[in-house]
Amino acid sequence: MSETKSKNNTSLELPEVNWLDRDSDPSKFFKDLSYALSEFGFMVLTNAPGFSDDFQQSAFHEVRGFFESSRELKKTAYIAKTPYFRGYSLPNPAVSNFGQVIEAFQYGFEQEPLCEYDDKTQPIHRRLFRGPNTWPDAKSFPGFKPSIDDLNGRYHRLTHLLGEAIVESLGQDVSAFHEYFDFDDPDLAASLNHNYSLSAFAEEDKDKIINEYQKFKSNKVGAHIDGPPFIALLINDRPGLQVVAADGQWIDAPVTCRTMPGEYHVPVIPGSVIVNTGGTLMHLSEGKYSATLHRVNTTLIPEGETRISMPYFLIPKMEGDLIPFGKSKADNLGAAGYEQGRDRGANASVNRMGTFPQVTKRWWAEEYAELKQKHRDEVEAETNAAFKLAKERGERFKNELN
Repeated sequence: MSETKSKNNTSLELPEVNWLDRDSDPSKFFKDLSYALSEFGFMVLTNAPGFSDDFQQSAFHEVRGFFESSRELKKTAYIAKTPYFRGYSLPNPAVSNFGQVIEAFQYGFEQEPLCEYDDKTQPIHRRLFRGPNTWPDAKSFPGFKPSIDDLNGRYHRLTHLLGEAIVESLGQDVSAFHEYFDFDDPDLAASLNHNYSLSAFAEEDKDKIINEYQKFKSNKVGAHIDGPPFIALLINDRPGLQVVAADGQWIDAPVTCRTMPGEYHVPVIPGSVIVNTGGTLMHLSEGKYSATLHRVNTTLIPEGETRISMPYFLIPKMEGDLIPFGKSKADNLGAAGYEQGRDRGANASVNRMGTFPQVTKRWWAEEYAELKQKHRDEVEAETNAAFKLAKERGERFKNELN
């Protein structure tokens, strides 16, 4: 374990951006924001509005209470009950060719479906993204739904405040942000994740998992960029999140809320939120702010413990081309591998289908068969673009050291 940490961890830390500087020292705020997203694609937003330590402590208490309950109770909110990808998904098996064991709960705003899920006269994103949540038994979890509704509202407000600031940092009017994001009519993806430590794996598989994480590039440990979102926000209560940044090393992200005694090998920054660039922002900024490869490293979760994280993804409206900020028309191929005319709604939808096969098999098997190859090609284009920009960042970083 310690050998794995020393090989993956460096002295680098994710840059911090203090939200309070937004008003008290805007020049510093925008300088720090631009540096973090251009040179790392990740940042730690400190003093994040709405995310005090007291609030985070309460949210983690409710979410841990849900995940630590019996499987029978959790399955009262089973995700495959409806076609809308809302609710609880069981842990994937602890097998040697996959480096994570995770269970999750997907949620969003309570919304009436725009049409029948199988109405093929409508675009697929209109059929898939709008619908009701699937909640667990209210008597067993009386505080769960109110807590998640509160979390959703706080995240939603922060993503829009931060999105406006990001557009401003690019030298553009905030109206450019509103062209793609409607506060009152959102599309979003939000999750509660429960990652298990190495203890969840069979003894004979542990060395294989450790070896995969020691590789810089492995397709068996869930390393990815966030393609559809503009930005992603996250709070977490255990170490595990790692980011490719600066000179091309995996660096460890901090914890935003301590819910257990003891010391971690990463900083704990109460009242903070971790923010990263998505593929949408990478394209809209023409690569100035690039999406960054990241993963959850199972070997960094303290053995015998589990890790809760709550990611939240700001997704643009799904109709029409994404035209980079300040441009009159999109180039044929943008910095994020976006081709003009791309069906972003289908891309976001098939992303969900691939992540939750139990829903797809019951409700979306035909659509997934039609769309999955194009989606794989688009993910490859985005990932290659992110690697290219990461290489350029690494060269800049090395030149600065010299």
